[in-house]
Amino acid sequence: RCVNGYAGEEVPCICYPCWGGSYCQSYEDNYAPRFLVHAATAVVPENITGAVYRAWATDGDLGLTCPLGSEGPGRCPCAAVTYQLFAAPGDHRFALHQDTGVLTRNTSGATLLPGQTYAYKLMVQSLPKRERVQDLQYDILDLKIYVSPDYVKIIPWT
Repeated sequence: RCVNGYAGEEVPCICYPCWGGSYCQSYEDNYAPRFLVHAATAVVPENITGAVYRAWATDGDLGLTCPLGSEGPGRCPCAAVTYQLFAAPGDHRFALHQDTGVLTRNTSGATLLPGQTYAYKLMVQSLPKRERVQDLQYDILDLKIYVSPDYVKIIPWT
């Protein structure tokens, strides 16, 4: 009986992407997620609201373990990732969306001081499966946010 696949004519099971073993019982996450850059600085005005930074990560399982064009993380669970923000205790100036990697200003957090640089660590990790929690694969990005006292928005097409 196939656990995460379907019966084949010449083999006991043909496994869905991210699964292996004779009966498709073993979860296989072959590639760790990776940030496209590992250090970044965002320059923002002190009165910023909304998005501040977008962290981009890739996971080699999408395209290598699962065919491209798969219908999202439900179809390729080993390529799904989640993002986390690490800040100093009590620092709630920013919030990171766990699914998209978009960092936004938390306006209920402390004010931003002009000329100040705030340092954070962002982590991207593969989604855990119960039996594989100890094997979680991850990557770290060092992010600095500089609050410019004389911020001027530059529009490239003007």
